[in-house]
Amino acid sequence: MDLQTEIGHLFSAQQADWEQLKNGILQMDNLREREFAWGGDYQVKLQFNPARMVSTSASITKEALEKRPCFLCESNRPPQQRGIPFMEKYIILCNPFPILRNHITIPLHSHVPQRIRKKTEDMLTLAEQLPDYLIFYNGPKCGASAPDHFHLQAGLKTPLLMQGDNELRSCLQIESEKRSEAQELFEDVYQYLHQLQPEEAEPMMNVIAFTEDNKYKLHVFPRKAHRPGHYYEKGKKQLLISPGALDMAGLMICVREEDFEKISKQDIEDIYSQVSMPVI
Repeated sequence: MDLQTEIGHLFSAQQADWEQLKNGILQMDNLREREFAWGGDYQVKLQFNPARMVSTSASITKEALEKRPCFLCESNRPPQQRGIPFMEKYIILCNPFPILRNHITIPLHSHVPQRIRKKTEDMLTLAEQLPDYLIFYNGPKCGASAPDHFHLQAGLKTPLLMQGDNELRSCLQIESEKRSEAQELFEDVYQYLHQLQPEEAEPMMNVIAFTEDNKYKLHVFPRKAHRPGHYYEKGKKQLLISPGALDMAGLMICVREEDFEKISKQDIEDIYSQVSMPVI
């Protein structure tokens, strides 16, 4: 049985046993969306998804992380949650707070920090075995609500999330017919970004991986800020937007209805300009 089929079976079995997951998937049918387009070249879709509030508002300070149990460690996961072993070091889990169809989380068994540099091979291997999926990574200061435990995420492909570079934000695109070459090119990008942010343990970035036309593809979104200024405003000026990989690719998540209703095209442009790092 191939991995995609296994994941399909996992979702079916977990929905029967796990009410929270079942409800999370059902609410996907009722999510409200708004679309913004910049000519015929690129677009952004807003998704009103209040179930993502915990992730969007998560504190990632050292003190906050030390006080809370890690929800990706096996001992702290819901007792109903089951998974599929992957590469003898990961577990594939159904995400009970989905953004995409068949939204999965893939944590390492070991509790180690969120760092992508030595794990792009794992990411590309997963993309190869899941041709209908996008694999994505949120850096420790770029949308990861568990920056203390390495994990990837994935969900079914949509064209919106495969747009690549545009005038709203930077996206460095890597593609190759060879997985090893894609990894080498990513290392070049990593070193370049490290030079721009030498003070960071890892250059701030989001990464999306997928296969298309018999090629491995990596979209790297360089970041200069975790959250835009709108996040920290008070009252009506506040927009509770905390961008991760999917937001950077074009699916912006709104966890409050007032933000979903009032956000404008100019706000979207401003958010991207504040969090995306321009590259030459």
